Amino acid sequence: MAHVVTRYNPVIVHVITAVFGIIALIILLHLGFVLLEANPHNPLVNFMADLANWFSWLFRDMFTGIEDPKVRAVVNYGIAALVYLLIGGLLSGFGRRWND
Repeated sequence: MAHVVTRYNPVIVHVITAVFGIIALIILLHLGFVLLEANPHNPLVNFMADLANWFSWLFRDMFTGIEDPKVRAVVNYGIAALVYLLIGGLLSGFGRRWND
């Protein structure tokens, strides 16, 4: 019998993709709040900052020599978001290949 490849993906692949995408979205929302100078005392902005700082603890102070705080935020939080998207993409890709 011939091997038939379908486009079916296990649920865990969708869950992994969604979780890592949501983490990257949280980091990017915080970055948008920083760039647009949102009120840090607003509960939503404060909550997103806490979440983004928790998820990007490893990357938050990676480049401290950059003088402009907005550029420093773009570099540090941008790297964190890209890493989460990369890890999520790799894990979901392995999950799709493992299923075949």
